[in-house]
This record gives sequence, C-alpha cells and structure tokens, in this order.
Amino acid sequence: MYRVLIETATTFSPKLIGEFEDLDAAEEKAFEAKKQDPTTTFVIEETNGGFNSYGELLTTEVERG
Repeated sequence: MYRVLIETATTFSPKLIGEFEDLDAAEEKAFEAKKQDPTTTFVIEETNGGFNSYGELLTTEVERG
C-alpha cells in the first residue's frame, strides 16, 4: 500500500491525501497536487501494515518531490 502526503508553505505537518494499492496511481495523485500548487511538496510512502512499539505505522519513503 502506498500513502501520499502533501505539505504546503502554510501547513505545519504533512496532510494525507490518499492511500493507493498501485504506485502509479499514487504518483499520479502526487503530481496532480504539485501541478495545482508548485510550492507543494509531496512524499510517497510504502507500508506493509506493521506498527512499531508506539503504535505508529511503519513506512518506507519511496519518492519525494
């Protein structure tokens, strides 16, 4: 599963805009958000559904832009 998070100049933390089964769909959504506002940065993370001892979802960063 892939998660897409975006951050703008006015936000304090990244905002989750979607979870996708396919990396291509996640990239498409991230590039669409970047196209709408060029100051937006995005992060695509991959997760396998595991959690750490604090209950936080374990993720691996796939792409940043």
